Amino acid sequence: MINWDNIHYDIGSATRDFNKLSIKPSFVEPIEPMDQFIGLRQDLIKARNDIFDEYSLDAANKLDYQFDLAFGIKIYKILNEQIGFTNRVANNDEVWRYLSIRVIPDIVHARWQLNEVHFFKTPRRIWLKTIWWYIHLSWKGNEEDTHSLLTKNTTDTIQQLVERPGIGYHVEMYREIMARYSDYEDSSRDLFRRVLKLNTARLLTTSPELVAGGIPAYVTNLFNSVGNK
Repeated sequence: MINWDNIHYDIGSATRDFNKLSIKPSFVEPIEPMDQFIGLRQDLIKARNDIFDEYSLDAANKLDYQFDLAFGIKIYKILNEQIGFTNRVANNDEVWRYLSIRVIPDIVHARWQLNEVHFFKTPRRIWLKTIWWYIHLSWKGNEEDTHSLLTKNTTDTIQQLVERPGIGYHVEMYREIMARYSDYEDSSRDLFRRVLKLNTARLLTTSPELVAGGIPAYVTNLFNSVGNK
């Protein structure tokens, strides 16, 4: 079992190690996780390889939302079921920096090249963090249903949901929003942006659980207020 509380990896340490990363034709170095993370790295590499095989991504010029969704589900399942990962740990940016730079920098590089913003520099844009929270806030109870729920979305959907300040722990509410949103055709993502913006404003004065009809009624009203299907 990984002791997540033992990870202390501030911006200075992350910057130092990120600057040491060297990109070779077929690998990234150095990859130097602590011993307790070796098994996790092996699991995540296998998940990456399985996704590449399933979607024939070896020949892809650039990875995109398809990979974000598929790998997000895999990392969510691996961290939760096998590693004892918790919401408290998931809120610790030092953990995500460490995973990005010391455990699976090759996977992060495959998605974002050497983009320091998505590796470690901007907390709300650390890629591993964003895809984990995206899946957590959309989870339907199993991999298949969650993938089906989110398959029509884009990278912009992740950004709108996860990078929005103040997501807090309204997990049930956001899962209801994501479930409801899947019923809409919204190629511009304008509806999604308007729903989230209205929700942010209403949360200042409203507790969704206390609305008549509870969270489902609160979310229905959000969508009705910004425009019906």
